[in-house]
Amino acid sequence: MKKFAKIAVAAALTVCGVLGFAGCDKVEGTLTDAPNKGVVAGVSKNVGKYSAIAYYELDRPDDVKIPFETEKIQKVSFKYRVLDSKEYKFKDDTLTVKKSVFKSETAGDKRLRIFVDNQYVEVTVRVVTKVIYNTEDFNSMRSNLNGAYVLGADIDFGNEEFWPIGKSISDKESTATFEGIFDGMGYSVKNITINAYDNGEGEDNLGQGPSLDGNKGENGRNYNNGIFMSTGGSAQIINTNFVNITVNCQGLSGSIAGFNGGLIKNCKVTCTLNTNGDYSERAGGIAGINGSVDANGRIENCIVFYSWTGKVPSRGIADWNSGVIKNSFAALKDDYVFHMGYDSETKSIPEDFDYDEYITLDNFTTYGLGWYTSPAFPGSMGWVDGELKYYKGGDIENSDVVRKEFFLDPANFPEEEGWDKDIWNFTYGAYPSLKTQNR
Repeated sequence: MKKFAKIAVAAALTVCGVLGFAGCDKVEGTLTDAPNKGVVAGVSKNVGKYSAIAYYELDRPDDVKIPFETEKIQKVSFKYRVLDSKEYKFKDDTLTVKKSVFKSETAGDKRLRIFVDNQYVEVTVRVVTKVIYNTEDFNSMRSNLNGAYVLGADIDFGNEEFWPIGKSISDKESTATFEGIFDGMGYSVKNITINAYDNGEGEDNLGQGPSLDGNKGENGRNYNNGIFMSTGGSAQIINTNFVNITVNCQGLSGSIAGFNGGLIKNCKVTCTLNTNGDYSERAGGIAGINGSVDANGRIENCIVFYSWTGKVPSRGIADWNSGVIKNSFAALKDDYVFHMGYDSETKSIPEDFDYDEYITLDNFTTYGLGWYTSPAFPGSMGWVDGELKYYKGGDIENSDVVRKEFFLDPANFPEEEGWDKDIWNFTYGAYPSLKTQNR
């Protein structure tokens, strides 16, 4: 097999299992001979290597190059249209599709088929809005919250103050939800300080504009505060290291999002949550709140190292969870505070401990559940007609706050639970890390 040269990230390709996109299964099986039906992608004796994901960048368009080892290609089709021979070429085990094929496309996943011996391989061409190489590129997401973005390098903000994406810098009262795709490709966004207080800007003269419930006197305390202000149902934030994120909390706060209604998957977070402010309400290592009645919210296969200071305790993954938290673990960076189900007599946590059974309104009002560690509270709580109500909801599946030594054993991260070894590095005695998808 040939070793392929490094390809520019705008047209770079890699096997689907390496990237781990949401809904993208590992490539296995055989080629199909039914060209107009569903595809079981795979390799045959005539195809040695190919890519299942390709990129085309709208902001800086270029030809799409796909490493592909075979003797010859019969034809190539895009969205069921057979391409003209001038629209692609195959040479030196590389298929090059001309940029003109994609120039009218919008961001999203498109279908490309490569035919070999009356069979074909289906390749997803992901049309992305921009590949992010620097802080200026990163901030440009503010102008298009429905775009698709990938990191092409580590992004270091040097601990400068950061305004949440989704909150207008020029119009302090304008808020919007991120509905796009952000794929870190194993790279890092690091050294960010998120400060919810804008020193007098906004209608309440304290926080970042109005509170979401319209109560002008409440100092924006329901404001969503994180790198992304809030994420909607179509949002994906995946395959990213978020390193040294400091959140000076107000309202709903998390290092990635104040509120998550989309998918956050295969992310590693190290963060500090400062809840000293008078208007800090919910704080979590990844999100203040995950999911709601209108947005499911999923956090899967994530790792968090967090610490907090201040008046309001913080949870490892999200403070409240009405969505799904699955196969995700958190640890306090500084020390281990008592786990919510800790049994002082056995000095352990019962094996059958269930957050959903343990956390009830009675327990909440009796014990406060304040300084105990947990990945999240399953459900939500609020005042209705002067009465405090607790609403069951959300699932916490195989997720917990653990001691830091838990992360040193690869056996705790089995592939059958979604820990893809093409995305993650697991080495005995070392903390897990994301693999950078080099170009």
